[in-house]
Order: sequence, then structure tokens, then C-alpha cells
Amino acid sequence: MRNFKKVLVTLVIAVFAVMIPKTQAKAANAALPASTPVWFDAEYYATVYPDVYNAFAPNIQAMGGLDNAMWFHYKNLGVNEGRKPAADPNWFDAAYYAATYPDVVAVYGNDADKLFAHYITLGRSELRRPNASYVHTMDRNGVPNGLAPSAPAPSVPAPTTASGNTPSAQAPAPVQVSGGIPAIECNIYVPTGVAFNGSPYYIMVDRTYNVCNVLTVGTDGTYSQLIRSMACSTGRAGHGTPAGTFRIYEHTAGGGWVYMADGTWAVWGMRFRTGGYMFHSVCFAKKGDLLPIPEEVAALGSKASLGCVRLSVEDAMWLYNTVPDGTLVTIAG
Repeated sequence: MRNFKKVLVTLVIAVFAVMIPKTQAKAANAALPASTPVWFDAEYYATVYPDVYNAFAPNIQAMGGLDNAMWFHYKNLGVNEGRKPAADPNWFDAAYYAATYPDVVAVYGNDADKLFAHYITLGRSELRRPNASYVHTMDRNGVPNGLAPSAPAPSVPAPTTASGNTPSAQAPAPVQVSGGIPAIECNIYVPTGVAFNGSPYYIMVDRTYNVCNVLTVGTDGTYSQLIRSMACSTGRAGHGTPAGTFRIYEHTAGGGWVYMADGTWAVWGMRFRTGGYMFHSVCFAKKGDLLPIPEEVAALGSKASLGCVRLSVEDAMWLYNTVPDGTLVTIAG
């Protein structure tokens, strides 16, 4: 098996040697380091250039992993094609990484190159952040969101019309759900007795306490087991988040940038009601910004949105990658 991998890597390199003009390859190799440098963001490169990722996907492991494969392309082809190596040249913040992950420092120390080595070999697959506001565009298995998933996501059967055709995407009618008791510990409303409907999860948003709870099916066969509780922002005065029970009916393409009504941008959007109501991250002032608006981050846990449910970037990413379309959503409080 090891010899086969060596042969496969040799074959890939040989193919590129034929494809790449010798003068260009020589110039690129002479100017760029042999191994992946700290300023090269392989996750960004694979996501922004899906043609590259798709071409290399079958051989990524044989080439030594995502970073080696993407760096091989950039060094020999991408740099001459004007492709960008990262969204920001300082995207890996070694000081932030060390301060945030003391368990890594205990083993790797504070050296920036060693911390970067940890990130590209382990940290990224653990969804650790290379800077304070980094938005991961890959799942834990190194597959860019929006491309072929590494594992089939749970799904709910699509509704059909009387003729048997699947209707076009649109917000389904609200679902009536009764029952529910307040949790004794904190008075946050948690639904009870909601029967399993085919989706593995159920979302409940409390507008009074601005908390978003995600439940799964408990031993009683209903959505009674809390698996994650997240601070959120619901609609401020004049822009209330609608109460009722709905369903997630659309994940925005790849979890990428979505333009907001106030001119800001957000990521990891999921629509649950017509009229523009979504779950999404706290907002960024401009598309492509690395840092969200500080005031919106500070406002999590209070009424601050235009009617959507805002979450931290990390929580919004988790929700987007966890719950499928068809998931019940109850807005209460």
C-alpha cells in the first residue's frame, strides 16, 4: 500500500510536470518555499477554487494532506494564474492561537511555525480557529461546504403535490405544536411532548431570555434531550421575531455571505419563515471582513436584530452544519 501511494504521488507530479511550462514552474519553485508557509490558507484556497479542489480530491491523502496538495498547485500553477493564497496575509494569528488553546502550547510550545503545524495537521479538523473571527468553510473531514459532502446529511422526505411532483422551494405553512413547560432552573421555555417527526433535531428560541436551544429525541421518543444551548439575539423593538412553530426550509448556498436589509453581511444562514427570517451569524460590516461588528457580538443575549435570530459565528456554523432542512423551529417567550 505504501509503495502504491508513492507511485501515485510520483504519477501526479509527473503529470503536472508535463502540464506546467518549464520556465514558469522553475520561477515559481525558485521563489516559493518547498513546504506550506504560514501565509498560505489551504482551506480558503480549496473553497474559493473548487476546480482545484475537485481535481486533487481523489489524491489528497496520497499527496500528504490538503495543505500539501493545495500548496503544490499554488506553487506550480496558481501563483502564475494570479490566484490568491489567502483572504488575508495574516490569517494565522499565532498569538491568538497560543492564548486560546493552552493545551496545544503545552505540547508544541509558543513557536509560530510549530503552532501552525498543529493547526494544519490537527487544529483545522477540530474546527479550532486560526484567528479570532475565522469562518471555517470546510467540515471536519476537510470537504468544502457546498461541494460533495463527506457523509450524507440527515434529511426529511420532500413534500409532494397531489400530482406527485415535488413543489418548488418555499416556506411551508407553520406547524401547530402544543405543550411545553418552563425549565425550573432558569425559567427558559423548553417544549415537551413534541413527537419525533423524522428530523433528528428540534430548535427552540426563547425571545425573553434570547437563548436558542437544540434538542434531540430522548428515551421517551419525543424531542426532550437538550444537546446545545446558545446565546442569541432576537428582534428588537419594531422588528420582533415572529412567534410560532415553523420549519427550516433552506440552507443558504455553502453557508456563504448573505446580504442583510441594513446593508451588513452575515454567514451560515438558514431560512425558517418567508419575509426574510433566518438563523445566521452576527453581522459583518462588509462582505469578506474577518471580524464581525463588535457591537453585535456584545449584544448576543439581548434583543438586537431586525427579526432574524443571530448567533455567534461559531454557533451559527455549528447549527448550519448540524440541522437539516425540515427541522422544526419554535419561537416563544
